[in-house]
Formats: sequence, C-alpha cells, structure tokens
Amino acid sequence: MIKSLINPTTQNFLVKEGKELRDSKTNSLVAIIVNGIPRFIDNYHNYAESFGWQWNKWHSVRSSKRSNFDLANVIKNRTHFDEYETNGKNLLECGMGGGDDTEILLNWPFSEVHSFDLSNSVERASKFIDDHRLLISQASIFEIPYPDNSFDFVYCHRVLQHTPNPKLALHLICKKVKPGGILFVHSYNRSFNYMMEWRYKYRWITKRLPHSWILNFLEKFGSRLHDLNFLLYNKSKFSRFLAYNFIPFYYKESADSKKLSTGDLIELEKLISFDALTPKHDHPMKSKEFFGIIEREGFTIEHKCNHPRSPLYATARKKS
Repeated sequence: MIKSLINPTTQNFLVKEGKELRDSKTNSLVAIIVNGIPRFIDNYHNYAESFGWQWNKWHSVRSSKRSNFDLANVIKNRTHFDEYETNGKNLLECGMGGGDDTEILLNWPFSEVHSFDLSNSVERASKFIDDHRLLISQASIFEIPYPDNSFDFVYCHRVLQHTPNPKLALHLICKKVKPGGILFVHSYNRSFNYMMEWRYKYRWITKRLPHSWILNFLEKFGSRLHDLNFLLYNKSKFSRFLAYNFIPFYYKESADSKKLSTGDLIELEKLISFDALTPKHDHPMKSKEFFGIIEREGFTIEHKCNHPRSPLYATARKKS
C-alpha cells in the first residue's frame, strides 16, 4: 500500500529505498520509515504533541476492544456507514489519534484503510492494531500524502478544531474523496451554548502549562470532581448550568459509557478533560461555515448534526 503514497509538494508517487521514501521523479527524500511507519513530519514543529502524550498515557480506556466503552455505537450512529456499501472500498482516516476509531472502522469490510496522524500517537495505534488492510503514517492534514479524488470514503472525527486552520483543513480533506464517494467530518461547534463550556474559560492558561501539571491535577482531584459533577448535574437545571460552565472536569453520562465501572468511567473523564485543557489549538467552527464548505466542495449532505450543545458532524456524498 506504500505505492499509494505521494510527495504532497510535487504530487509525484513515492518509491521505497530501504527505510526511505523518495520522490519517483526528483529522487528527493520525502519521508523515512521508523518502526514500520512512514514519517512525513518534523517532530520538533509538532503542534499536536499533547495528543501523542495523552493517547500513550490512556492507551485503552476509550478502546471498544480493551474496555467496555461503546465507541462502535457512537461511530455507527454518527457516520451511518452501515447504510453504505463498504465492501471492497478504500478509506482514508485523517487524524487517527491512538487508533480507537481505526479499530472500529476496520470492522467494516473495507479493502484498505489508510490512517495518519500528526502526533506520535501512531506508535500506540501500531502497537495495538494488527490488520493487513491498514497502513499507518505520520503526516500533516495540511500535507496529506495521497492524491486527490482517490478514496471511496474519507473520515475525520474530532480533529478539525485542533488544527491551526480548520476551514483550510476541511477544504483539503474534501479533495481526497472520489466523485460519488462518502465524506464523514466532525468539528466542535462555535455556538453560544457550546462556547460556554468550562474549557474555554481555563484554556488560556492550561494550554501553556506542562502536561505533567495537568495530569497531576486530574489524578489528585478527578474522583472528587466526578462526585461533585454527579451531584450538580442531577440536582437542578441551575446546578447543572454551574457544573457545565465552571467545574474543570468532564462529566460523561451518555449511553456509550454505561457499561464502564466507576473507576474506568473516571479514567475516561480524566482523558477527555486532559484532551480539553491541553491542546495548543481549539478552534470550533460555526455551523454555517462548516456545512457551507462541504456543500461548496461539491457534496450533498445526507446526514448531519447541528445542535447548539453538540459538536457538528455530517456524512455527505461527493457529486459525480
């Protein structure tokens, strides 16, 4: 599957020479292979470093295979992929994180799944996923090493808001979908209600703190904050409002986590809280611009979520 990779700058396909991937026409070095993973990025300028840190710390709590978290149902309900023909199709996953979503995507009968991430969380994904249909690479969403119009399905979940330019990133991933192909894409929602969440009151400082400080805070106070949230979320609308707006700890009460033990649930909440507090970038999109870009790129939206307190997401078909 390495033969599918291109030089994002010249659009030329790559050839493998030992542990190097070179431009087939210029012979310039484009990527190196480390631990079996093609690396297209410079870790010294990696704005997603916090995600590599978190996915290697909490390596199993969000996995449907290694925990009781029902991620599979979340993805099915959001994407509606079960309504589309996936047998023998290829898929590009833009921003795989530690591979939790990738595990679910591989449950569908895709012939090939190509997944990349900017962070070194690809190491965790490679450790836990063994499937001959999967090619993992470390690359930027702004320099995707695949040709345009080359994938039957393109999937981007919980990624756009954490890039420096979500609108440009969305434009670029839309281009990778074949005519007639399917796009699933997700973004945090720049609505009034969504932006009232506690994270946007504290991120101005927490994103600048050492990750170890945030982890120590969550380890020390996570259980007590969970108990406090439980009381506030279930007491009254006003107390729920206070918790949503000010308690710096995520409260998970949805159906996908009902099978988790209390201990595992708190670990999941720590993970999501760390994810909220530490990323360098968190740029939600307005619904009008999010859905507008998808439609202007030539897609017909077939399923979507546009609720003021929910993330935005859509499954759309590219016009032939």
